[in-house]
Amino acid sequence: MGFQQRMIHMMMGRKSPEDVTKMMGEMMPQMMGKMGREGMAKMMGEMMPQMMEGMGSGDMMETMHEMMPRMMENCLTSMGKAERQKMLAFCHTMLEEMGEKFGIQKGEANSQSR
Repeated sequence: MGFQQRMIHMMMGRKSPEDVTKMMGEMMPQMMGKMGREGMAKMMGEMMPQMMEGMGSGDMMETMHEMMPRMMENCLTSMGKAERQKMLAFCHTMLEEMGEKFGIQKGEANSQSR
């Protein structure tokens, strides 16, 4: 494990969940400024599988049910109506494509949510 990883583990082990949340709230805008949109998207895409690696599928499903609506609401709240419409159209298309990729028929996913 590299020095940076050891430091992260040391810092995180000493912080309460509330402190970690506060720290991330302060770090994320700075990281966005430093890395830009593409850098953040790449980093998040690489981090998500690592973060969820230790979770079982039930835990992952529960986490996504809690996290996704809040993330989407925060995202959509910051947009104007036209941007919201584009984002929702993108989400619908992306979900349909994911359904096709993983062999889920249209409407089938609705019957299995939660």
